[in-house]
Amino acid sequence: MNKITNFETYLFTSPKKLIILVSTKNNQEKIYKKELILNTNSNELDLKLIDDFLKDNIFKIEKLLKNFVENIYLIINSEDFCSVNISIKQNNYGELINNNSLINPLYEVKDQCKKTLLNQKIIHLLIDEYQIDGNRYASLPKDVMCDFFSLNVRFICLPIKLIKDFEEILKKYQISVNQIVSEEYTQKYFTGQDINLFEMTKKIISGCNENEVALTSKSQKNKGFFEKFFDFFG
Repeated sequence: MNKITNFETYLFTSPKKLIILVSTKNNQEKIYKKELILNTNSNELDLKLIDDFLKDNIFKIEKLLKNFVENIYLIINSEDFCSVNISIKQNNYGELINNNSLINPLYEVKDQCKKTLLNQKIIHLLIDEYQIDGNRYASLPKDVMCDFFSLNVRFICLPIKLIKDFEEILKKYQISVNQIVSEEYTQKYFTGQDINLFEMTKKIISGCNENEVALTSKSQKNKGFFEKFFDFFG
């Protein structure tokens, strides 16, 4: 069997279920999938069981791929997630509103969050609503001039300690976290659509939600506006 290089690995963790999936990048063909139902009444993530689950599967996957799993997309269902909502208003002086108009208010929101988000890491940053001269918009409109606008911004956060615990577990297998995704947010975004969680996650990661600000690594090249702007959240 040839070495498989064109693959992505996903790990779903919840108090009731664990799933690991390896699929090809282009056509999303399933290469490997293992699911474990946890017989527990607890609503907390069991890190020991997650470690054992990885131990049972990572080496099998690497043997199948004839390649190492170096990074992983982590999908988490946990009560440890919290949401913080902030609204910010900006004078636009009758000018056209566009992405550049958002820079100052979003920086200000970031500064406000420094006090609120102690010991938390931002996993998703969403602009839930735009209010432009008193009119409400679900997304940023094109070719609109305004005197004032405001943004309703939502931060979905996870405790830094929990993230570090995951990183320590994965480090045993020389795996790093590529990106963390909230399962609850992902499911709600795709409500009513007949696609599975991993397809949903792939779409979220690829930026399907135009109101989500991408939080990316400083090392990435060819970034879009929001990716460049929000390096400071990394």
